[in-house]
Amino acid sequence: MNGKRIIVLLLFLLLIIPTSFDAHSHTEVQPLKLNILTDDALQLVKNERYVEAHNLLDIFSDEFTKVMMEERTMTMDQIRIITIVHDQSMAAMADLTLPHEEKVRAITRLRLVVDAMTSEHQPLWTEMEGSIMATFNQLKDSVEIRDSSSYQQLYQRLLLNYNLIHPSLRMDVKPEYIQKVDAHIDYLYEYRNELLSSSQSAEELQVIEADLKALFTELKEDETDPSLIWVMISTGSIIFLTLFYVGWRKYQADKKRAKRKKQKD
Repeated sequence: MNGKRIIVLLLFLLLIIPTSFDAHSHTEVQPLKLNILTDDALQLVKNERYVEAHNLLDIFSDEFTKVMMEERTMTMDQIRIITIVHDQSMAAMADLTLPHEEKVRAITRLRLVVDAMTSEHQPLWTEMEGSIMATFNQLKDSVEIRDSSSYQQLYQRLLLNYNLIHPSLRMDVKPEYIQKVDAHIDYLYEYRNELLSSSQSAEELQVIEADLKALFTELKEDETDPSLIWVMISTGSIIFLTLFYVGWRKYQADKKRAKRKKQKD
């Protein structure tokens, strides 16, 4: 009877440990409303309903102020970044001369940075990795064939995409990685003529490519949750102990049966 109780207890611990950690991970209030507001505003802008989007951004400002008061984990840098991007989005909605595409980019930048602040895993801005790396690979091809016109167009596309996620990067990636890529982006413009004419361009572009990829791989490495690792280790240990105990009990029972059989013989 005692053996069965121990097994039940071990299995009970196995079931509750992941649950208890999951509950702990949600103790902080998630400002879901901010994500909903920015997503709704983005859809309105895509449909050219700029006044309604502007009104939602006003509501966002009030809700963000509440979050700042409630979320003690927010840093001043995070608050400053979101405030700046929000102000830029408001200005974009109010600018009658700004092209539609620029308005969409402005609100998309806000949508991404708010998601970066609230998401614990795989923020939306990481979905830009494929587009950014594909554009950079095309830019490398233009350097290889010495196509200046194509290079200019691809650089502008790369710059637009990079600027789109730049505020979000500051939420999730170490500053030294961002500073390095910032310098690379400036280099691609300032030394474009040298890149298009130099035989050493391939090596320089490989370095830039590696640092661009590091923006995304660094985030993935940082996303490893130490508490999750602890849960995995604890769960594995409980399973091992349970199986070991069951095996040991079976071995003892078999040993006793063999001893009784031998005594009878």
